[in-house]
Amino acid sequence: MEQSHVIVTYRLDRATIHELCAQLEPDLMSAIRHPTGIPPLVAVLSVLHFLASGSLQTTVAISSWMSQPMFSNVLSKVLSALLKHMGSYIVFPQVEDLPTVKGDFYALGHIPNIIGDINGTHVALVPPRRSEQVYRNRKSCH
Repeated sequence: MEQSHVIVTYRLDRATIHELCAQLEPDLMSAIRHPTGIPPLVAVLSVLHFLASGSLQTTVAISSWMSQPMFSNVLSKVLSALLKHMGSYIVFPQVEDLPTVKGDFYALGHIPNIIGDINGTHVALVPPRRSEQVYRNRKSCH
């Protein structure tokens, strides 16, 4: 599979997927040892595809050659393993770092008051025309 297709399918590049599998493998080997013997790489790839696509468990399970209940079990085990390691991947800025973080993001995209991003995606939020005040943030701006 070409690198660009790997990124579209799993939202991570090949090297990061291998690194993630290596990190999660000890947790997954003990967690998914049952007669079906789902290899950690298959488990991680199927869960990454599920998370990246927003698809249904049944659809991802079929494409991974699993039943939906089996995929549900794999999903639970992989997500539990990911949660144990999330501090290595998700970092929130400290209050004292916010001015620097905001300045760095502004330099990148000229959007003020940004303190983080997810997958480098910018999503404009537009409140509905009716009851607009309900959808404003605490600072009364949108």
